[in-house]
Amino acid sequence: MKKLTIVSWVVAFVFVSSASADNKSNQAEVAKELANPNTAFASLNIKLQYNDGYQGGGDNFTTVFQPSLPFPLENGDKVLFRPAISYIDNDFSENDKSGFSDISFDLAYAPNRSDNSIFAIGMIASLPTGSDEFSAKQLAIGPEVLFGKVSAERVVGIFPNHLVGVAGSGIDDGRVNKTSAQVFWTELLDQGWTMGSAPTFSYDWESDQAEIPINFSITKTSILGGRPWKVGIEANYYVEKAESTRPDFMIGFNITPVVENKLTALF
Repeated sequence: MKKLTIVSWVVAFVFVSSASADNKSNQAEVAKELANPNTAFASLNIKLQYNDGYQGGGDNFTTVFQPSLPFPLENGDKVLFRPAISYIDNDFSENDKSGFSDISFDLAYAPNRSDNSIFAIGMIASLPTGSDEFSAKQLAIGPEVLFGKVSAERVVGIFPNHLVGVAGSGIDDGRVNKTSAQVFWTELLDQGWTMGSAPTFSYDWESDQAEIPINFSITKTSILGGRPWKVGIEANYYVEKAESTRPDFMIGFNITPVVENKLTALF
């Protein structure tokens, strides 16, 4: 079943990539806008991830739903809200349970910049909403900041944050205390194509465990039925990891339709 799903990713990627020969310049502009973390475009990002190479054998399939909801202000600044909901389907010899992980989100303020730089500051949080098997059972919050630069050729930047547990029964078993930094680089190619890397490096202060992945992705932005769609293939290989919780590698397919943020009418 999982092999069939992976094949369907590739078929969908090829179909969407080849389905649009029109609006090439518009595709490139939309691809550039979507590569910017502070984009004014609202989108629904769906990630399908196959993970393999766990200690003791086995693999899992994770589905992540991560909408990006910007709220533009009258002065050109933006408030950005990005929640993430994940469902994990394990296939391990000793544990084949499935369920939702804790809901996480970040809420940031992004001032309007006229020099093509990217900046935002805000907070990141994790809510103890997951299934027993996949929840840290604690509320964790912390600061985040974003720095970057947009040019005609690429988008680059860094997104550091720190998450610490502040309440919940799970603190007794081990407080969440992790520093992370996503470094992103996206090359803007012709006709809406992009390629790049966005690894997230982290350090867990409770277990003294670093996590260092190698990441690569390729995406295509197309205009289908008047709506922008971004699809991509992504891969991670972990050079350093927590052996008990992380796989050796991840292969994923991402699909992102641009939508109208109906919630902006409330503000």
